[in-house]
Amino acid sequence: MKKFLIAIWAILALASCKKDNLSNPEFDVIVDTENAAEIEDGVPVFKVGTSIKFNLSGVADMVTFYSGEPGMMYQHRDRTSIQGLPFVQFNTQMENGNMPPGFLHVLLSSDFVGFTKDRVQDAENIAKATWVEVTDQANLPTTPTTQLSPKIDLTAYADKPLYIAFKYDRPVNTDFPRYQIRNFRVANEADGTAYDIVNTGNAGWTAFDFNARANEDPYLATGGGTTNRIWDFRNAASDNRISIGYNSTLASNDWAITRALDLTSITPDEGKGIKAYNDDRLREYQFIYNKTGTFTVSFLATNSSYGNAKSLVKEVKIKVIN
Repeated sequence: MKKFLIAIWAILALASCKKDNLSNPEFDVIVDTENAAEIEDGVPVFKVGTSIKFNLSGVADMVTFYSGEPGMMYQHRDRTSIQGLPFVQFNTQMENGNMPPGFLHVLLSSDFVGFTKDRVQDAENIAKATWVEVTDQANLPTTPTTQLSPKIDLTAYADKPLYIAFKYDRPVNTDFPRYQIRNFRVANEADGTAYDIVNTGNAGWTAFDFNARANEDPYLATGGGTTNRIWDFRNAASDNRISIGYNSTLASNDWAITRALDLTSITPDEGKGIKAYNDDRLREYQFIYNKTGTFTVSFLATNSSYGNAKSLVKEVKIKVIN
């Protein structure tokens, strides 16, 4: 037993020694200016669409590239929240005939408490919540066409959970065409770009039909020819749309409500791995920018062994013009 413990200690000591001996990456980056349009204050300037070559020297186990564009900035790799100008925008399509105004409503709430899937409790929770109507900002069509809403400002909800609802109500025995909500998008404008928070496919829709009979599911969301004109979410992810059905033997009071949205949330920026551990030594990397701007380009070089890692970052600046 004593010999076994000594062997284990020896292995651990060897691993610790190797871990401690992990070397720092030896790595550097130089912008190849052969295709540059000019040099401006020491910064190479390239035309949009030019293939820009970065010459790499030294050795590293792994290399990750950050272009410096929004969503790909090294300095934002750990960022999970952002203060910006949040908005919602969507297309509304009407099919097969005219629709009187006033049947479709766009509503916002920060005090709705979400769904319990108890129909009595959920009906009460929806009814008692404070819903702010923004329908007049949504540019809803009343004839067979598709219209894009403007960006509806959500700044007032940036520090609280937000639920967005579409409510459809109409009298019984009225035969009107259906609405489709397409390309639903909630985003936050910052850093000169709009970062998506949710879209049609991942907004977490829940349907609720206030007028569903006792033997009917008020949460059913398979629409189509169903006689209550319930919401249809089946194509939310695949076709970027939700819709309301055609036929009705009941008056409609049908809701489609998102999950609670955090308007400050953002996915951390990500780099692109351009060299893996077992890849050959990387001597150059090329990238094309399709938008203008001044970009801080970052290369993260990493050596790794036995769960330990040592990294360094090399950055260069470039400018892209039309």
